[in-house]
Amino acid sequence: MTSRRWKEKPIPSGVARDLWAPKIRAPASARIFVIFKGTDGVLTEICSGEMFHWQRPDDLPPSEPSEAAIWAAIDRHDPEGSADVRDRLEQHQDMLQGRDTFHGFFTRSPLLPECSEGSVVFEDPDRWVTSLRLQCGEYHPLESSVAQVGWGTCDVLVPAADVLEPVGQSGLLSHRQLQSAPLEWPRDSVVGRVQSPVSGYVCWARYVLQAHRGTLQEAGIYEAVCASLFDYGRLPTSWARGLVEFWDTGHGTCWVGAEELTLTLLDLQMVSGLPVFGHPFEECVPPDGQLFSRVPSANGDRRGRLTLSDVYPALLEHYCRVHRASGLSARARVGMPVDVWLRSFLQDSYLTTVRASVYDPFGLDLQRGVPLSEETAEPSLVAGYSSPVLPGVTEDLFLAGFLATWICTFVLPLRTGFVRYSALLAASQLSQGQHLSLAPAVLSRIYRSLRTASEASSLELRDLALPWHYLYGWIHLHILGAFSCLECPSYFVERGYPTVLQLSQASTTLESERIRLFFFAPHLVADRFSLVYQPDTVSLPSHLRGTVVVDGVDHRGRCTLLQRTQSLLVAEYFISMRPGWLCHRSGSTVTLEGYQPNRVARQFGFSQVTAHDGRPLIPGVVDTHRMDTVPSETRFYAAVLTLLHLLRLGTGSSFLLAQPSAQTGVSYTRLAWVRQSFGAALEHGARRYERRVRELGLPKGQRSRRGPLETTGDRGTGAEACTATGTVVPSPTRASDVAPELHHTEVSRSSRRRAGSQHATSSRRSVDARPSPRDLVESPQDPRRSDFTGYSTPGPSSDFFFPVDPYGSFWPGESSGARVVLPSELFERPLDTQTTLELVPAEVSFFPGSHSADPAAPSSASTSYPVDSASPSTALEGFDYTSEIPCYVPVPPNIRTTDRCHHLVVLLRDLVSSIDPRSPESWVGFTSSAGRLLGLFADFGVDTTELAFWEAVCREAESCIWQLRSLSVTRVRVTLPQLERMVASRRTIADDTHDRLDRSAEALRRHRQSSSGMAQEVDGLTARMQELWRDIRQMMSRTRHLQVGRDRRDRLTRREEQRHRSLQQEVMEADTLLVQAVEQFQRAQTEFQILDEITGRLQSLRDRLY
Repeated sequence: MTSRRWKEKPIPSGVARDLWAPKIRAPASARIFVIFKGTDGVLTEICSGEMFHWQRPDDLPPSEPSEAAIWAAIDRHDPEGSADVRDRLEQHQDMLQGRDTFHGFFTRSPLLPECSEGSVVFEDPDRWVTSLRLQCGEYHPLESSVAQVGWGTCDVLVPAADVLEPVGQSGLLSHRQLQSAPLEWPRDSVVGRVQSPVSGYVCWARYVLQAHRGTLQEAGIYEAVCASLFDYGRLPTSWARGLVEFWDTGHGTCWVGAEELTLTLLDLQMVSGLPVFGHPFEECVPPDGQLFSRVPSANGDRRGRLTLSDVYPALLEHYCRVHRASGLSARARVGMPVDVWLRSFLQDSYLTTVRASVYDPFGLDLQRGVPLSEETAEPSLVAGYSSPVLPGVTEDLFLAGFLATWICTFVLPLRTGFVRYSALLAASQLSQGQHLSLAPAVLSRIYRSLRTASEASSLELRDLALPWHYLYGWIHLHILGAFSCLECPSYFVERGYPTVLQLSQASTTLESERIRLFFFAPHLVADRFSLVYQPDTVSLPSHLRGTVVVDGVDHRGRCTLLQRTQSLLVAEYFISMRPGWLCHRSGSTVTLEGYQPNRVARQFGFSQVTAHDGRPLIPGVVDTHRMDTVPSETRFYAAVLTLLHLLRLGTGSSFLLAQPSAQTGVSYTRLAWVRQSFGAALEHGARRYERRVRELGLPKGQRSRRGPLETTGDRGTGAEACTATGTVVPSPTRASDVAPELHHTEVSRSSRRRAGSQHATSSRRSVDARPSPRDLVESPQDPRRSDFTGYSTPGPSSDFFFPVDPYGSFWPGESSGARVVLPSELFERPLDTQTTLELVPAEVSFFPGSHSADPAAPSSASTSYPVDSASPSTALEGFDYTSEIPCYVPVPPNIRTTDRCHHLVVLLRDLVSSIDPRSPESWVGFTSSAGRLLGLFADFGVDTTELAFWEAVCREAESCIWQLRSLSVTRVRVTLPQLERMVASRRTIADDTHDRLDRSAEALRRHRQSSSGMAQEVDGLTARMQELWRDIRQMMSRTRHLQVGRDRRDRLTRREEQRHRSLQQEVMEADTLLVQAVEQFQRAQTEFQILDEITGRLQSLRDRLY
């Protein structure tokens, strides 16, 4: 054994410990001794004493010393067990420094620092809801038609004021594309595509929900995990793409007409069931000093207990072992394919594709319509149930592995089809029943992904993965008519399950033009879609509605909001209505996104005025979009600070819980600013898509053949002519600028949107009322059909320019305040009456392919109509697919047609059974044959429910054929071994290429490192210049506010002076009248005295005479 000489030295008093190491008391009599590893691999200490201080030798392997060697060395120095447990744990912590158990397999980054709420003080207003008297003015068609104008004294969400915003440049994707061709998304775009559950996931989830129900409920995620049982992969992507096109990257909101909407924390909690409160959600692998850090245990164990979960190191070891055994490349260590991950936990018999239904979530063979109970909707494991766990996998590791899959594929997918090792920390914490703040992290990632997609220079987005099903659930909450859903079991509604469950069997329209028209001007499609600001799913305590609640602290220092019945809902509601920052930490990257609910005050039941920025300044951070330029310590401190600010309670502020029926509106000042800033853009966008929506019912040969740069109107009679000076002169035939009289009513918040009124099949529910071709021909003498009659008509797109808002542009218009026009009213409307939008003409047929017949007489022929929507069985994943099989309306049955229906059932069954996935010849003629058989079914008078069932079966088979035609394996005869050999060869080439790329990257890193000093100096100077510019902007803003206040005071002073002068004149007149009255009184008094004297004298004369 080799020996070395080390100098013995005392511990300096005041040595700074590592920032991330736990603070453990050092023994007063400690002395520094060094131990080293000899040639025999044994850790040997030079000197002995009560405790020793270990310095890591340079030749020690990175994975050593092991835990057993560390505790053996500590026990040798404490053979009698007399040392303090804290001294032993500190010695253990010192020996962990510099060790890497996994040989550099994982990229390490420290955990977020601990920061107590009392160490940071935040400023909060006394009231988060205040009353303002809104300004009024002369109404314009914009103010009176596209939104409900707020007036009088209204409740608003602070910080806000009834003032105008500055005008600047827009960043909306739809704005950037307005002057060019209409947006055309690639057919294989990943935007809006939801990943279906992989093979084996449903079986795994069912077992975990039954075996670990108590743990999941303790962590607050049982309902959220239950929502992942169902398949949302068949939802079309039209609404997601519209959301990206109209997303405001500067404020984290979506513009719908003249108003903003956004996914708030309360909305995300209702849709997903993810908890808002809890420990910070972190994605990282901490160094060994934190991974194996220990604290004193309650049972007196002299080795303490791990600070983190006990299963976390085992989960990391399992990930490392499976990755190496699967033969994946070294560059792919960040993420593992989810199917490889599942095979490492589940037995082969459970790796099957299973579809769960909301009517039978656990596969108990329940029939639709049977009410669910706690035994069927939340069952427990029964005796004799076979476990799907592979031998050698513990139950805790099995649960943590499932939660990692749930996070990476359903809750927060950053890469489709992969499980990342950074999420294993959160999975291990949840497996121990620990509460994590998942909702803010998921919402931050959603905001960042939508901002990235909206700011992209091209629609070719390949790596945009986020939980689209949560966004679809939010759209379903706030846009009435966006999705047609079958009735959801009442059990889930009563127990407060996530509302995303309702979309497991939903359908929606595939017409992107109609959806874009809704985002431009929702009142033009009020017959199909309308806004719902306050969903009826917000189950706040009814006795607190309409009352002011105070977020206080009692005499014991406990938050009062957490001491009431259903207090968690009230606390989450309060947090959702305050501005702040949303944080998501992944490795060394920290993502911060602004959260400004005061810009969507109508979603909380208040009136909308101009919102101010209420987000606090973050120390050390100048630009939240460039957090990579900030030092890592500052980034982590900013993450902790923003989370504390977002979830703070006990502030002493008060807030109002608005009534569900509270009347809300938009201030006249804000709507006037919308009209002044975006009038031309509104008409341009609304007319473009209004025309395209009207043409949806025409055959392709009769549609307008305008080029990509289509104009907004015909240049001729009935249109506007541009003069030589560039001004626009309105035509005499143009309608006057008079606001149409609309009845503004709030949208009904009954549950009919999700359950009651949705008993019909989805294929029959989304049928558009299509106009006849002759009604779509626009006469040059008729007025324009657009509502924006008060604006000038822009010329061609090459001459089109308009000013827009720097904070993000928007499009005026809403439909929640507009009365929905019924078809019966359209039949009674005169032809020469100007309407808001004639999407349904005077002569309308909801079944264009049908013939007119006496409604009282039985029909002898089936009535069919084309399908305009995609049910779950007809919408392929990632494709806008529309079924070619029509829907039929059955005629009344009779006795003679009953037997024929039985024969048709046999024929339909044989037709569906004849489909062979390996035989393309069996696919030919299926659609036409199914259509003819279904038509005969309707002619024979089959029951409506049975007809709908067979229509759904045929469409499901048609969708399978459509998908089979897109598969290349059905056209090319190739075997799996050949494909495996091809994959292996290409993987070798790819690995070699990656290795060469790594060497090139290393050379590039060395070159870049040589110029890092100058880059840091430039960044420092830039930061200082940005700080100076921010101070200048703040001073300019303050000066502008003072100037506005001084002007207001001057106006009040002049008004008061005029009133003072008038009052002075009145006082002079009153004084004159008073003097006259006094003189008259004195004269009368003198005369009365004289009268008394004369009366006395006369009396004396009478006395003398008598």
